[in-house]
Amino acid sequence: MADQQKKVKGVVDIVFLLDITGSMGHCIEAMKNNISAFVDYLTTKNANNQSPVKHWRAKIVGYRDFEEDAIPFFDNPFVEDAAQLKTQLGKLEADGGGDIPESLLDALYKVANMGQTEKGAATLDPGKWRYRSDAARVVVIFTDAPYKEVMVEPAGGTLQDVVNIVHNNRIILSIFAPNMPAFDKLCEIDKSEFNAIDCDTSDPHGPQNALAAFTADQANFRKTMEQLAKSVSKSAEVPPVEV
Repeated sequence: MADQQKKVKGVVDIVFLLDITGSMGHCIEAMKNNISAFVDYLTTKNANNQSPVKHWRAKIVGYRDFEEDAIPFFDNPFVEDAAQLKTQLGKLEADGGGDIPESLLDALYKVANMGQTEKGAATLDPGKWRYRSDAARVVVIFTDAPYKEVMVEPAGGTLQDVVNIVHNNRIILSIFAPNMPAFDKLCEIDKSEFNAIDCDTSDPHGPQNALAAFTADQANFRKTMEQLAKSVSKSAEVPPVEV
């Protein structure tokens, strides 16, 4: 029982899950330019010589369309500094995508299901989450398109399958996307946040234009990343449900 009540304090694994289809070039560039602001907030010490997060790992994951693109999923290992995250971002190219709905559900399912480092392991596996009771888990999503309702991997999977695995793996979602009903459904997952970007849904290109404008404003996007870091630092104090 004592172990079950032990809290995770200031330890977090973060996945930036980015739509990297053709219209997302602005967002990728904004991330490159402002990822340091995010890391700086996590690690800058206050007057008491304490930083909001005592240990973090993060990685960049890109996805396209699992039905249309030859390589729809781009993974990376967890790293522990901003320069390495920028290197991962630098490898991404906005391209492809096919029709407007993209494969967010497929990508999120893969991220949620990537396994965890063994309990008590001497070293962390850069390809897996930390053991569930050792760190909070956060997935930050940036996309300008709705998602396909049925997955390719696993075949026939649906939103409910994603909801189940995200919930079972105690993952907290933070979604930046145009204000579309599909994301309201995704954010019904416990502790999820939907940072909705206003857009003209009557314009076929309205969502894409809205996210491009949002990320093109560098000063505003920097503030967005700092605010995201504050949210992540609070998530890092969430107690695990079980060990």
